Amino acid sequence: MFNLLAHEFRALFKNKGAPLLILFGIPILYTVLFGFLYSANSVKNIPLVIFDQDQTSTSRSLVQAFADSERYHIVAQVNSEPDLKETMNKNNAMAALVIPQNFSRDIKLSHATTVMMESNATNLMFANNVLSTSQEIVQTYAAAVGQKLVEGINQPPTQALKTVAPVRMSVRVINNPTASYSNFVLSGLTVNGIQLAIFMVSCTLLTKEYASLARRRELSSLTVIISKLVPCWLMSILSYLVCIGILVSLFGTPLRGSVLQLLLIGSAFNFAVASLGLFISAAAPNVLSAMQNSAIYIMSSFLCSGYSWPQFAMNSFGKAYAAILPITYAAMTIRDILLAAYAPGLLNNTLILIAFGGVFCVLSIAVFSLRRRRFVSEAQEELA
Repeated sequence: MFNLLAHEFRALFKNKGAPLLILFGIPILYTVLFGFLYSANSVKNIPLVIFDQDQTSTSRSLVQAFADSERYHIVAQVNSEPDLKETMNKNNAMAALVIPQNFSRDIKLSHATTVMMESNATNLMFANNVLSTSQEIVQTYAAAVGQKLVEGINQPPTQALKTVAPVRMSVRVINNPTASYSNFVLSGLTVNGIQLAIFMVSCTLLTKEYASLARRRELSSLTVIISKLVPCWLMSILSYLVCIGILVSLFGTPLRGSVLQLLLIGSAFNFAVASLGLFISAAAPNVLSAMQNSAIYIMSSFLCSGYSWPQFAMNSFGKAYAAILPITYAAMTIRDILLAAYAPGLLNNTLILIAFGGVFCVLSIAVFSLRRRRFVSEAQEELA
């Protein structure tokens, strides 16, 4: 028993301590990585658009209260309802503050007035923060304004604060009005599952067949790569469409956008992931190494993609890392198409994914060609 234990402990130190490096290195890496990404603790700088229909010093003081809060970043001020919708639809803003006409007059006349906060709930991280923080800001503002009004008629400050709160707030939640957690998270988890499946297949396509493929001199490296890539890519697209169908039919996820748009972004994403997996397969010395490399990527990619924790709340490292992840450009776009019927970044993200896949496809050809020549050379030396 003790001899066996001693043998297994020694085995952990073989191959330059590779097993120990995995046991300690990966958990430490993820702890540090996610610690940096989520170090902000709360969502800040939520993009906010202002629609001030009153345009008085009183309404501007409410706008200033939101501008002074670290939770919001005012990205635009619009003058009409269509402009407001356009700004929200383009995802330039995730929340909107609408101040009604006669806002100042109603306050001075001691009439209750209501401001509206509109929140895009495709990402519940935004919606929940908007609901809580906006109410806090409006209530604080209302208490201050009400106290000043009642003090003006010589009522004691303490009693004035308890008596009048002239500004109320209504909330309108769009795109995911029931704040359904399943609508928010299921499509992203599905995309991550598809990514995992593609990696498990594509990361081994070349590694396990280097010897046989290298001997087939009649096949060019381009032919080999394309013949490996295309079937995996096409079948993954079919799998993706089946999964979307299950989400919609079985779990009630809304499908408000176009199936063709979903197919476009899904095809580009699957191409990018399959090409990356094929590159790992071309570069990895063996199947085990290929699977280990893909596992490191897969675990971090979904959490760092900005799907749940917004990119603008990340530090510079987190934003840079998210920018090189294919899932960053697909998961949120797919969710927007399903829940909101529009995805402003659809075309741009599709082109990025196609370019990403093309680059790794070329790299796969280059690496495979290099290793193929090396393998043939070594085989000839052994025969000599």
